[in-house]
Amino acid sequence: MILDRMLFFLQGRMLLAVLAVLLVLGLTIDFFESARYLFSVEGTAGDVFLFYLCKIPLLMHMLLPISLVIGSCICFAVLGRSLQLRAFAAAGIGPLRLAAPTTALAVLVVGATFLLAEFVVPPALDRSEKLMLESFKEIDQTWRFYRKHYWYQGEADRLFRISQVERQGRRLRGVMLLEMDPDFHVRVRSDIGRVLWKGDHWVGQGIQERAFEDGWLISLRSIQQKRLTWPERPGRFRDLRGRPKQKSLSELSLAMDELERRGLPAARYRMEYHNRFAYPLLGFALILLALSWLCDPSRRRTLAGALIEATGLIFGAYFLVMMATAAVTGGAVSVAFGSWSPVVMVLVVALLGWTICLKPRRSGNP
Repeated sequence: MILDRMLFFLQGRMLLAVLAVLLVLGLTIDFFESARYLFSVEGTAGDVFLFYLCKIPLLMHMLLPISLVIGSCICFAVLGRSLQLRAFAAAGIGPLRLAAPTTALAVLVVGATFLLAEFVVPPALDRSEKLMLESFKEIDQTWRFYRKHYWYQGEADRLFRISQVERQGRRLRGVMLLEMDPDFHVRVRSDIGRVLWKGDHWVGQGIQERAFEDGWLISLRSIQQKRLTWPERPGRFRDLRGRPKQKSLSELSLAMDELERRGLPAARYRMEYHNRFAYPLLGFALILLALSWLCDPSRRRTLAGALIEATGLIFGAYFLVMMATAAVTGGAVSVAFGSWSPVVMVLVVALLGWTICLKPRRSGNP
């Protein structure tokens, strides 16, 4: 019990130290990359501080499994250099016993990583995006990809193109409504600046209505404001935009169903849904693989060697994830297969590693 507690807290402290170093490094690199627009507009020092405060949850979510692997490799390297692993082996403490505290810590990291992604990262990203748009007047390509205008299918033969959706579909801006005839030709086109939901009906402001017949414009009129007799309710226009990581599991599920119903691609959202579980478990699989040789008391290791091993593991996992993502994007494999195949591959290799690690002890060899 004392040994388990000692190893657990030793690796916990190492995990936090590595996480702190990586967080500072990541925030520093991002600061120098973003300084061009952070200090070129009316954003204040408080806005910059809040902006980077909102970045910490996403960085922590990405770095927790990585920090666990690096911290464990360093911890066992220190134990090996001080001959403590050999002392444990001489006392009859085997690899499975040594791996138990690390496995317990890994389970906690898996839970923390999932909770961060589900409850902390989405609101932090929402706030970060709002600061980028309002205070810094900037939005990078990764945000812009998920901020395109969307088409919505209305009742009967009605199509909507909406620039901005607010308050869960109760306020719309930049609306273009196309009413089609049975041959799917435009019969009426309405361009509306703002549309508001007033409890049981819609009100449009800044309206231009064009009527067509046989493809020819036959009338054009402008209206300052009027009540709209739309059969669509606000739920039809719920804003599904935003990066996948900005959404909780329930929001991801809703976004996937709605996007596919509208004929829009939802693969990135579906992959994030699977990765919400697969990414933390990939870190757990990596630590199981690493422990299959870290617990070997006969290995002589240095701190530099431990860092190289950890880096190799992380880059190997990153390569598997990138290959699986590329296969999903190219349509070669399903989203579920692409998301979970790296985890399964690492677990299979970890199983082989533990088979080799435990085999000499089963045969009675020292």
